[in-house]
Amino acid sequence: MNSRADVIIIGGGVIGSAIAYFLAKEGVKPLVIEKRKAGQATCAAGGMLGAQVEMSEPGPLFDLAVKSRSLFSQIQEELYEISKVDIELNRTGMLRIAVSEEDRNELLGRIPWQTKAGYRAIWLEDKDLRQECGDFISSTYGALFLPDDYQVRSPRYLRALIEAAVVLGATFVEETEVIGFVCEGERICGVKTLNGEYYADQVVIATGAWSGLLASYLGIEIPVYPQKGQSIFVDTTPHVSEYTIYTHGTYIIPKANGQTYIGATAEKAGFDSRPTLQNIERLTTSATRLMPALSRSFFAGTITGFRPASHDGLPYIGRLPQYEGLYAATGHWRNGILLSAITGQSMAELLLNRATSISLAPFSPERLFHTKDTPVVSDSVSNSIR
Repeated sequence: MNSRADVIIIGGGVIGSAIAYFLAKEGVKPLVIEKRKAGQATCAAGGMLGAQVEMSEPGPLFDLAVKSRSLFSQIQEELYEISKVDIELNRTGMLRIAVSEEDRNELLGRIPWQTKAGYRAIWLEDKDLRQECGDFISSTYGALFLPDDYQVRSPRYLRALIEAAVVLGATFVEETEVIGFVCEGERICGVKTLNGEYYADQVVIATGAWSGLLASYLGIEIPVYPQKGQSIFVDTTPHVSEYTIYTHGTYIIPKANGQTYIGATAEKAGFDSRPTLQNIERLTTSATRLMPALSRSFFAGTITGFRPASHDGLPYIGRLPQYEGLYAATGHWRNGILLSAITGQSMAELLLNRATSISLAPFSPERLFHTKDTPVVSDSVSNSIR
């Protein structure tokens, strides 16, 4: 294949693939390089587009999330037209269940600022919840109904992004590990892999929980660490509920293939992907306590992924100031699927030197270096990556 590309994106998960898709829509021919098979973490995600349910207060992250959520209806149509892959956008809405009086009060406190911002947030008392949804949930302290928080099926969404991007001119290279960068002074010229060198004037690091390790090849510190998440699938045909159910530490997501996704743990376990009986038991106990009918479901499997958590809870989206032509799109934590659309769109705009659809200032990687000296690339590191 041609060793020169318009843009090199390191990482073939949902963020890297979304960037590739939005670039390819503009006639750019990006090269996506993935160490393994594309989407190891993405395919473990529940697929929630929970712009409201995930945010406990207004701010830049909430604004980013609702902007991204608003793009999915159009993306669904575009991706299906190009790839013929249905991402299974489920518009039934989400129920955030209150499990204590404190939980209830916190959720009630979200309604004023979310409705003031123009988004629907409807409180249902326990009796109203049962009248609206049926008697499938245990006794609650009420629920916040968010009709505009959706969900997609993550593996299909990733597949659609990749196939559509390829049709439009992107190239994906899997099972190819990046082991360094090609630089001229303070300018990025490409990357080194075990299969040779690839060249481009712009390189994006989008390797999720592994982004900090990759940036360290350049002597740059990006504080991203893996947060392990375990989830399980059960066969539920028909579904106990068509709504996505969310509460502390547990969410229950019905999928179009007849399975229900139950997730997810949040563990600091490094990159150990092995599932544990303790956490499988916690998930099943929590889910069946909330929805007793799930206890009659058939266990279908378990899945593990690594969320890329940042030092301050915000993703890093934008230029890395140490090298010309170097960018990062990482640290999306548990909102990678949700934020993929706006990240892909905004990164494409940034790489094309256009104004971005939303301000990226709160998410700029440059915030890492305002309060300390820019990391210095030593001679030994510099020589090893050329």
